[in-house]
Amino acid sequence: MLKNIKKTLRLSFSLAVAQFKLRNEGSYLGVFWYLLEPLSFFVILLFLGGIISNNSIEKYPLYLFLGLIMFNFFLAVTSSATSIIGNNSGYIKSIKINPEAFVIALAMLFSFSHIFEIIIFAFFMYFYGANLLLLIFYPVIFFFFFLFVLGLSFLLATLGVYLVDLNNVWQVAGRFLFFATPIFYALPKNTWLFWLSKFNPLFHYTSIARDIIIYGAIPVFYGLFLVAAISVAIFLAGFFVFKKNESKFAEKI
Repeated sequence: MLKNIKKTLRLSFSLAVAQFKLRNEGSYLGVFWYLLEPLSFFVILLFLGGIISNNSIEKYPLYLFLGLIMFNFFLAVTSSATSIIGNNSGYIKSIKINPEAFVIALAMLFSFSHIFEIIIFAFFMYFYGANLLLLIFYPVIFFFFFLFVLGLSFLLATLGVYLVDLNNVWQVAGRFLFFATPIFYALPKNTWLFWLSKFNPLFHYTSIARDIIIYGAIPVFYGLFLVAAISVAIFLAGFFVFKKNESKFAEKI
């Protein structure tokens, strides 16, 4: 079993690297294209969010950018996962390959671009006088965030085999989630919206990341445990559903 896991991870990494190189092939700006969208969106929201929040959020540019790049990673991976099996139907039908490798490769691919976004975020931290040493905690936070996104991607990839319009539906859901998650605004504590946000997993991931990395605060144990539990539970559930249905993929796509 361990041998199969290592084999799948190696294949996923190779697929992710190949896709990353293919996307940048023939491009004059290369990886800068990965940063152009979040940076341009950041500038717009920085202006609008500053008006909405009345500049009441401490270190608001860092607050905004970290929330934005985390949400972008989530939406990019999950949206692509809805059609990942159908897009690779030729390989799945003709080659004996574990279909989960395509989903893992997808998450790895967007992790590469996320690394460049974190580098930009580090420059912002330095500019705004934040403690750069706190960034050493981000890989731990991102590990659990990655597990959560990967588990949800397994679920969406499975559903995408049976529901042709899932990608369109998820795009709409993604827009709703963007405004439902405190990306460019903050929710006052002890309000009904704040407590309602507790049911949004993205709220917990972004809040913990901001508290630790931007503000140097140590979250309560309950919050850390909840994030870890959500990550593991969603990953295991998504992977179980995916493996349960993967034998039917070839005949459905």
